[in-house]
Amino acid sequence: MKKLVILLFSFALFSCAKKEVQLPTLAEKGLQEIFNYSEVWMFFEVKNNDTIANVNRKNTISTTHWIFNIDKRLPLKTIISSISKLQYKHANSVHSKEGMHNYFSYADTLSKKLSFLKFDGVIFKADSILSKYYIKKYSDNYLKYNNLNLTFNKSNVWINDAKMEQGEFKTTLLEFIDFSSEGKKTMLHLNFNENLLYQDYLFYKTMIYNFNNENIATNKIEFIFNPTKVPDCGCE
Repeated sequence: MKKLVILLFSFALFSCAKKEVQLPTLAEKGLQEIFNYSEVWMFFEVKNNDTIANVNRKNTISTTHWIFNIDKRLPLKTIISSISKLQYKHANSVHSKEGMHNYFSYADTLSKKLSFLKFDGVIFKADSILSKYYIKKYSDNYLKYNNLNLTFNKSNVWINDAKMEQGEFKTTLLEFIDFSSEGKKTMLHLNFNENLLYQDYLFYKTMIYNFNNENIATNKIEFIFNPTKVPDCGCE
């Protein structure tokens, strides 16, 4: 079986067929060993002054885990559609095998090793609806939770209707959960501006994943929104 556990010598660069992917660099712990895997590559390219993702999945095998090596400079709007389609292919191929997972890769600055974040079951809603409206529409599904809506823009982060300054998000969020939960399990609902870079997206994802608190859950639905179509996203 194929095993992946790599010490990063260049720390941020991963190569494939003489192309390079600049992986996100994060001070967050993740999984560091994967057996029986194949890889998806998403390269950063500029074409006609537009940033595009050049996707290479020709070596993926449905009966293995899939590792997504995505360039940190790519905005979400260039990669979400491809990720969703590949998730579906991996899960629904005639050769798909139960127990095989999808992982994002990144450079862990703490261990100086390649690390992985599993994202099985994530559903990307890219129709520019914010979670607070989705919760209202399907309120019966969320009544038992202390629901917190987190909105991530390029220059700011919001917890419900409160704007956070840079560097205070994690501490403030945990304090907010502590005083607002009132005995309920907290569910975090993640809203990402489609212009957010993949580096920043994975930064927030790994941070929240590493809370490791049984009283905090994260909605499997992630809301990817176009700021021009959402008037109250705090996107200034």
